[in-house]
Amino acid sequence: MKRRLAGVLAAALTAGTLLAGCSGEQDQKEAGSYTMQAYQDGTMLAYSQGKGLDGRFRKEMRQAFATEQLALTDEKFTEDNRGNTSYQYLINSQPAQNITLHVFTSRPERVSRITDWYGGMPLAETSGARTEVFNKDNTSLVYTSMGKEKGKYSKKVKDLFAGLLEHLGTHAH
Repeated sequence: MKRRLAGVLAAALTAGTLLAGCSGEQDQKEAGSYTMQAYQDGTMLAYSQGKGLDGRFRKEMRQAFATEQLALTDEKFTEDNRGNTSYQYLINSQPAQNITLHVFTSRPERVSRITDWYGGMPLAETSGARTEVFNKDNTSLVYTSMGKEKGKYSKKVKDLFAGLLEHLGTHAH
């Protein structure tokens, strides 16, 4: 009888806990709202929705490319622990053709990072890949192309980047 009563009580407590919504997932969500996670989620949402100065510049960049029948697709966003932000796109959904927009916290940070990542040269080419780097102030625009269609959009991208970088003073954060 005591075992039966203990079993009924255990079942009732388990059901009560489940009905009250005290799951591990809920606990993690609740804890996240009191940490940097909520801030980071909000920041990422704002970036992805095109809010802020970066967002306006990215929107203008996508529109400029679209007028040349170059759709910027598959956007990816990263931010490092120093506050530098990078956005990466494929051109016309082609993995061998991509654009990266780097927005750094300062011009010296840009110079240091771009030198580390791309060797500091405006053009780097191997038998299989071509990378073109365009810089202004705290921003770098990078076009990378690979394989048989290496350099396929170089002329268009160079012209588009030149125009976009002209406007940069009113857009970058």
